[in-house]
Amino acid sequence: MRLRFIQVLALLLVALGAFAGVARALDFDDEDPDPQRTEVGMVYEFEIGSHAGCLPHHLVIDSGQLPPGLKIRQVNDHMSVVEGVPTEAGEFSVWIELLDCANKSAQSLFVFEVSPRRWAITTSALTSAVLGSPYSAALAGAGPDSDVTWAVTQGALPAGLTLASNGRISGTPAAAGSATFTVEGTAKEKNFGPTRVDSKQFTLDVLAPLAARVSRTTAEVKTRFRATLAPSGGQGPYTWTASGLPAGFAVSSEGTISGVPKRAGTVTFTARLSDASGASSDIRVRLVVRPHIAVASNALRSASVGQRYSARLVARGGVEGKSWSVTGLPRGLRVNASTGVISGVASGLGSFRVTVRVRDALGASSVKKLTLSIR
Repeated sequence: MRLRFIQVLALLLVALGAFAGVARALDFDDEDPDPQRTEVGMVYEFEIGSHAGCLPHHLVIDSGQLPPGLKIRQVNDHMSVVEGVPTEAGEFSVWIELLDCANKSAQSLFVFEVSPRRWAITTSALTSAVLGSPYSAALAGAGPDSDVTWAVTQGALPAGLTLASNGRISGTPAAAGSATFTVEGTAKEKNFGPTRVDSKQFTLDVLAPLAARVSRTTAEVKTRFRATLAPSGGQGPYTWTASGLPAGFAVSSEGTISGVPKRAGTVTFTARLSDASGASSDIRVRLVVRPHIAVASNALRSASVGQRYSARLVARGGVEGKSWSVTGLPRGLRVNASTGVISGVASGLGSFRVTVRVRDALGASSVKKLTLSIR
C-alpha cells in the first residue's frame, strides 16, 4: 500500500512538472485579440502582450510588413504596441517574432485590415492675400461628424498671419511673397468615436497692393489720344471700368484710354482696377490737355547775301518732342529739325516763299507759309 502511494505521488509530480514546463513556455498572451480593423488616417493602437521566458521581451518583424504609417513600440518589458496612422488601404499580413533575454522565440501571424480614408481635408487651395490688407480664409474637412482642431506642422504662414485651432487663417500680411506650409487637421469623432488626422500642403501668395501707372498723361485738343493703364500688384487677369469720363473719352476693359479732347485744360476721372481674386482699387487719372499745336512765327527776318544767318521758328501748344521741317529755303540755309532754328549763309538774292511744318510727339501738326527776303 505504501509502495502504491509512492508510485502515484511520483506520477503526479511528473505530470505537474510537465504542466509547469508548458506554462512557462515563451508566448504571446492568449487573451490578445486579433488586430482591430482600422482605416487610412485613423489614429491606431493595438497592444501585444507576452509571458514566460526571461525578461525583457521584444518584438521584431520576421516577414511581411505592417501597414504603412504603423510601427511597433515597446511599452515595457512584456508589452508592446503597434501604433501610428495608416496611410494606405489594404490587407497586410505580418509574422511577428517574440524574443526574450535568452534569445528564445515565438512567432505569430497578424493580419491588419485598413479601409479607405473616411475623413479628409477638403480645402483645395487658398486665395491670395494682399500686402497690408486684412485676410481671412477657413480650412475645411469632410467625413464623420467630428470636433476638429488645426495646426501648422511644417513651414510657416506668411508674416502677419496665424492659424487658429478652428481652422481660420487670419491677420494682415506684413510682406509680399509666397509661403509654403503643411497643415494638419485632427478630427475627434463625436460620441466617443475614433480620432482621425489628415495633412495637406498649401502655398499662400501675398500680393502687392493693386496699383497702376498711365503710359501718357499729356493730350492735345483735336488730336486722337491713346494711353495704357498698366496694372501692378494683385493677381491677373485684370479688368478696368471708369467713371466720370469727360466727353469724347473711353476706357476699355483692358485698360486702354482713348478719345479726342475738345478743349484745353485738365481732365480727371476715376478708373477702377479689379483682379482675378475680386479685389479692386480706384485710381485717379489726371490728364493735361494742351492746345492744338500751331506755328506761332508770323514772319522771318531778312538775310544778307554772304553773311551768316540765324532765325528761330516758334510754336505754341502741342506737346514736347516737336519736329520741324521747312521747304523752299534758298541755297546755303537749312533748318534744325529739333530746335526749329534756320541757319547758314545765303548765296543768292531774292524773295523766297517757304513752307514751315511742325509736328509734335502725338503726331499733330501745323503748317504755315512765310516769306524770307535775301538782300
